[in-house]
Amino acid sequence: MWATRQARVYERMAFATMKILERAALLSICIAVSLLGTKFARAKEASTVDDFVLNTSKPYVYVVLDHVGPRKPLRDGEANKGVWLRLVNNCRLPLVIIASKSSANVADGAFWVQDEVLPNKPSPGTESEGAGVGYEPGQEDLTEIFLHPNEGEAEVRGAEKAARSSREVTKRPHGYNDGYQPGPQVLRVIPPGGEVLFSLPINHVSKTWHFEIPFRFALKQEGTIRQPYSYVAFFWDDLPESYRNANDADQVPPGQKR
Repeated sequence: MWATRQARVYERMAFATMKILERAALLSICIAVSLLGTKFARAKEASTVDDFVLNTSKPYVYVVLDHVGPRKPLRDGEANKGVWLRLVNNCRLPLVIIASKSSANVADGAFWVQDEVLPNKPSPGTESEGAGVGYEPGQEDLTEIFLHPNEGEAEVRGAEKAARSSREVTKRPHGYNDGYQPGPQVLRVIPPGGEVLFSLPINHVSKTWHFEIPFRFALKQEGTIRQPYSYVAFFWDDLPESYRNANDADQVPPGQKR
């Protein structure tokens, strides 16, 4: 009798042990599947980026400086010096920008693109400085959107107020937009991997303002939902250091030291 009971105890212990092992095996399988799924998701994400961006070491759209040099003025009062740039489409979708009609002699500076000249974000302590923006780990690089190009009314007012308080006499110029274009404008499509060489007056960028070039993907409009658009910006710090050092004196408002 005692032996029978002991056998049943051993049987129950063996059964319980088998159940534990089965659950452990199932848990191991779930963990393995989860890790495999995460790895697959990351691989798929990387593959998606590679499929969209042509050169993954650069942004999907960017402006690169060609040179600073002589430029034929296209409007009254413009300087005869300009900044020459290349707008590069580094993605697999065509882009569209607003530009001038093509010129047979691009070297004279006749080819330009629409740009908006906007004040830089004011320094800390001025109007428009808002509360900090929270972000999750790994999102640090995305915060640049709050540090650089701005179009907020509060920021524009704050920048203009800061400029007036510093007795800055040089006025921010109008960009080639809002009726200030120097000639007829047309749509220019930039194919994947393509680029356009253009020039803008050198005073469209300074220590206190920058210019932005609007663009959108050249996709067919479907229904009534609007296509998004974006812009690529160019700042004073994007100019060659040798040029910035040589022109620092021209960038300091009266009454301030260098």
